[in-house]
Amino acid sequence: MKDPEQQWQKLIETARRASLSPVETKAPPPGFASAIVALRESVMALARVLFWRRWSITVAILCFAIFIVMFALDRCTESSAPLIETPDLLQPTP
Repeated sequence: MKDPEQQWQKLIETARRASLSPVETKAPPPGFASAIVALRESVMALARVLFWRRWSITVAILCFAIFIVMFALDRCTESSAPLIETPDLLQPTP
C-alpha cells in the first residue's frame, strides 16, 4: 500500500500548481455591453407592462363590482315597465 502522507503531498503539490497557474480571462465579445443595456431596457419595459396589467385587472374587477351593485340597486328598488310594450289588440268590428 502507498503511504497516505505521500498521497497528501501529491495532492498539495497539485493544488499549488493549479493555484499558481494564471487564469485565462477572455475579453467579452463585441457588442456585449450594448446587448446588456438593451436587455436591461427590455426587462424594465416588461416590468412596466406587468405593473400596469396588475392594476388594470384590479380596476376592471372594481368596475365590475360597482356595475353589479348599481344593477342590483336599480333592479331591486323599483318595478319598471317592460322594455317592449305589448300592443293593444284591436278587435275588428263586423
